[in-house]
Amino acid sequence: MRLYCSIPALSLFLFLGACSPNPYPGEKGKILHMGLLALPKSLDPPGVEDMYSGIIASQVYEGLFQYHPYARPFKLMPALAKSWPKVSKDGKTITFELKKGVHFQDDPCFLGGKGREVVAQDFVYCFKRFAHPSVQSKGWWVLDGKILGLNDWRKARSLEIADLRREGKNPKDLQGIENHVKGLEALGPHTLRIRLTQTYPQIFWVLAMPYLSVYPHEAVEKYGDEFRNHPVGTGPFMVKSFNPVYRVILKKNPTYREVHVPDPRNRPEDRLPGWDWEADEKAGILVNAGKPLPLVDGMEMRFILEDQPRWLYFKSGYLDFLIPPKDNMDEAIPAGKLSPEFVKRGVTLETIVETGTVYTCLNTEDPILRNVNLRRAISLALDHRWMIKNLYAGQALLAKCLIPPMISGFIDYHPYMKSDGSAWVEKAKEYLKKAGYPGGLRKDGKRLTLTYESAGASATQMQFASRFAQDLRRIGIRVERVVNTFPQMIGKMRKKQFQIAGLAWGFDYPDAQNILQLLYGPNASPGPGAANFHNARFDRLYRKAMLMMDSPERTKVYQEMAKIVAEEVPWVPRVHRLRRVLRQPWLKGMKYTQVNYQFWRYLDLDLALRRKKVLAWNRVFGGGKE
Repeated sequence: MRLYCSIPALSLFLFLGACSPNPYPGEKGKILHMGLLALPKSLDPPGVEDMYSGIIASQVYEGLFQYHPYARPFKLMPALAKSWPKVSKDGKTITFELKKGVHFQDDPCFLGGKGREVVAQDFVYCFKRFAHPSVQSKGWWVLDGKILGLNDWRKARSLEIADLRREGKNPKDLQGIENHVKGLEALGPHTLRIRLTQTYPQIFWVLAMPYLSVYPHEAVEKYGDEFRNHPVGTGPFMVKSFNPVYRVILKKNPTYREVHVPDPRNRPEDRLPGWDWEADEKAGILVNAGKPLPLVDGMEMRFILEDQPRWLYFKSGYLDFLIPPKDNMDEAIPAGKLSPEFVKRGVTLETIVETGTVYTCLNTEDPILRNVNLRRAISLALDHRWMIKNLYAGQALLAKCLIPPMISGFIDYHPYMKSDGSAWVEKAKEYLKKAGYPGGLRKDGKRLTLTYESAGASATQMQFASRFAQDLRRIGIRVERVVNTFPQMIGKMRKKQFQIAGLAWGFDYPDAQNILQLLYGPNASPGPGAANFHNARFDRLYRKAMLMMDSPERTKVYQEMAKIVAEEVPWVPRVHRLRRVLRQPWLKGMKYTQVNYQFWRYLDLDLALRRKKVLAWNRVFGGGKE
């Protein structure tokens, strides 16, 4: 699987001349070239749970909403919804008008092979199929308990299937999917009503996830299990060929509706509030403004699982952009700056802050760690600057706030952390004394000892634990380190049987609620809130925010909550990891993010420039002609 002469995905061909150095012989048109780090698991929307499946599916499928390709902080915009929906005063009833004239991609699953129009009932079907127990979607949590009657409907299907099996009968693949759900109604061909069990402002982010994309029941019925490899959607691209261990080739959808790249200079209606479009225009990101999608003829996504082949593909010009592998970071970005070789080539560098937070979790129900001054002393003692330099090789940003910078609610504030992230040892000793442990000693004269839990025994995990112990040793605290498997760690947290743990949280959607929920009192263990934090004001603000739609007022509430976390220290935020993205000089209009994959649709390339440069870069190998 790893070495092919006819599929030069693994670099040696470039050097040994075993085959032509051009891995895309006979390719015609403007085709984007990408290398994916892992194999996609499924292209069936309820099964799109990993990044690599999501990248592919997001070009083929669409839902009611999608991410704006450029706005930061992240914003949503209608996709198949005609506009923003009508929301009842209590926030529980949402009515969508769908765009008319949107058709599914042409496919043999339809009579005559011609894709039919999308109607509201298609969304009802897809939502129910997502919830159906036989589908077993790992994304069920996004709707669990949220839509009126959906949980009861799901339970009824499970009982129905169990009853049939007890009777020796085989249930249908989607047994009972025709049964009605109170909260999902097609009021007409192009009107969809969703009724919620409670206010759920994050529903709009959820509706932009691949899980809830729309697809035709005809495709599910025709392809069965193979639907996971044969997607049929409404997006700008469709699958031309798919080898699940080699590559997927997408081609532009010839029946795609009229959609243009946002053009805020010439179309005032494209000027989304909160989007600094003039800055993006100045940076050259809006070079494709006003052009119709899709901008290219297709995409070729090759599954290159090993770092070095992927790196050599990029250096040879055979990938259009790349996150450099760790082992090649010094070659690509020495001392944090793009290498002279890449500068000469016209390669550009984009640095983004990952939408997630690495943090140290303190169990506030532990008899010792319920002492807030001790938690503050721990925060002050940690040397984040050393960690960023030595354990992240500079590829991280100091986290003073649990909310990352690109998420509404972020504040640059932490009273128990130095501005440069270095350890504040003397201040830490002051708070340790306030906590009743002068010099790290207990009242009985014995040294205070705390336990730090790691999930895994990798070199990186061990380095983190070792440095944590060293930082606390400087203020007189002894740390015992315990290594767990990840399931063991989760088990301890659910039972509140730990003191301190090194954790990280990646956002499921770019709303601060997604991380603030981990500190909401009622979510304490055995729920997801491992810090077992109980703060009446924080909980009150959380409940208030959950009733508010996205607005400047809600952002202020989130900021208040972030401030409480900084002051009470149930967590010590440590870093937001950085992602460095290298772009070839012919790639146009890219604003990278890992939060969503819809931005790939907005990329264009200068084909003539690519051909010229790839030929020059590979002349030494005796080829490179496209």
